[in-house]
Amino acid sequence: MKAVDTASDPVSRFAMRLMETPALRSLPALQKEEQALNVLRANGPQLLPVFTSLGMQVTRGWQEPAALVARALRSAADRMTEAEVSELVSSRLRLSFFPALSGGRPVPAGAAGELQGLITRAARHPVARSALSGSLAAAHSDIIDKYIPQLFERKKYIYVEVSRVQKLSLPPDALADLLRFIVVVRPAAYLFVMAGQVIDRESGYTPLQEQYLSKILPGLASGVPSIPQPILSLGLRCTLAWQEGSTNVEATSRLGAIMALRGRALAPAVTVDRGADSPDKSWFNVQRRNARFRGLDGKMLDELYTIASENGW
Repeated sequence: MKAVDTASDPVSRFAMRLMETPALRSLPALQKEEQALNVLRANGPQLLPVFTSLGMQVTRGWQEPAALVARALRSAADRMTEAEVSELVSSRLRLSFFPALSGGRPVPAGAAGELQGLITRAARHPVARSALSGSLAAAHSDIIDKYIPQLFERKKYIYVEVSRVQKLSLPPDALADLLRFIVVVRPAAYLFVMAGQVIDRESGYTPLQEQYLSKILPGLASGVPSIPQPILSLGLRCTLAWQEGSTNVEATSRLGAIMALRGRALAPAVTVDRGADSPDKSWFNVQRRNARFRGLDGKMLDELYTIASENGW
């Protein structure tokens, strides 16, 4: 049976209904897709009557009709993601950090379009798409904007690492802009990673090697010629594992890695039970215990946990 991707197609309509259920409605498109696919995988046999009502062939079981619904889910997510990326680049990624990181040069006219093209390319690759799910969620949310001013007020570990070790002199809004850029560029590091038959949810968060990043950087940079390689590299280097005491990963890349991973677990509609930890506090607490395993900066996680705890986030 051939899938038809039109608004009048019952399979496409069913896919949209899955993505617009109350539990998924507030999520970005790629997270809607991921959760809806989980529903298909977990409830495939129970959905046979639904598949039949949609006019689908079910004589050979639920897998084939579920695959057609999955294809419709991806098509819908593609359209929604394209709109989300366009909105993000036009309104949230101002590239205000560019002059400070490029010797005073103004932002080139083609930079935004090239960046949008790179993000869209990542959305078409299975492993990069998995990574992009968390990155877009983080970039669209307020998770970056609300922590950066706190870091400047505290002037503790993260501030020192960014301003004195990495030697960046950026105001809070420009640093937040840089982190959003880093987070959405990060998935491009996986564009040349081969995918298996089944895409592991962790595949877009597996640490990569510096030698590999050096090899792919020129090719990726050729697609975004308006953005200097050192700036583009900050996003790619989010994928490097960091070990305490090392100096191999810039502070902004280490912080970007944390924010991208946090984005994957964001749940805007979640209700916190009375007496339970707030979402950010709970998440940072778990991650700081797993920092060594994930290659994250434990001291950054400690500071973010403290900020979340003090603010009830």
